[in-house]
Amino acid sequence: LALWTELPIHAQPNAAGAALDADDGDLVYVGRDPVRIKISPPGGRGRFAMITQDVSPGTTIPIHAHDNEDEIIFIQSGRGEATLGTTTVQLAAGSTLFVPQGTWHGGRNSGTDTLKWIAIYSPSGFENYFRQIGRRSPEEPPRARTADERVALDAQYGIRYQR
Repeated sequence: LALWTELPIHAQPNAAGAALDADDGDLVYVGRDPVRIKISPPGGRGRFAMITQDVSPGTTIPIHAHDNEDEIIFIQSGRGEATLGTTTVQLAAGSTLFVPQGTWHGGRNSGTDTLKWIAIYSPSGFENYFRQIGRRSPEEPPRARTADERVALDAQYGIRYQR
């Protein structure tokens, strides 16, 4: 896994911050779609973390809630819809969702193009869930997990799925 020390020198955080290029960060695939972990503080806990995610047409993100983090999702391009609590909202470039800790949310790419977004988690830590469930390439088969392993992983990262 890419650590801060493995990023290009201009992307390594220090007292002055960091500058990351488009391809910097830890790239994993969830399903067939790329997730790039852009900001992931060392030690696993910081004030925030950031990922970018591409969601293929027709892909659904199951309704879930985060027990530990607030989440902000900014839509860069594409179209979709999101469930936020009990409301369904339409998404397009420039849309922003604020998802407070414990709020049920999910979404779907309802368009014909890739839905691209930035997600920020506060505090950090949840970005590591993507490292756990993701694969290094889209061709790599998903890791088979038992039901008990999935429950333990979800508990570790404080994510609950609506059943």
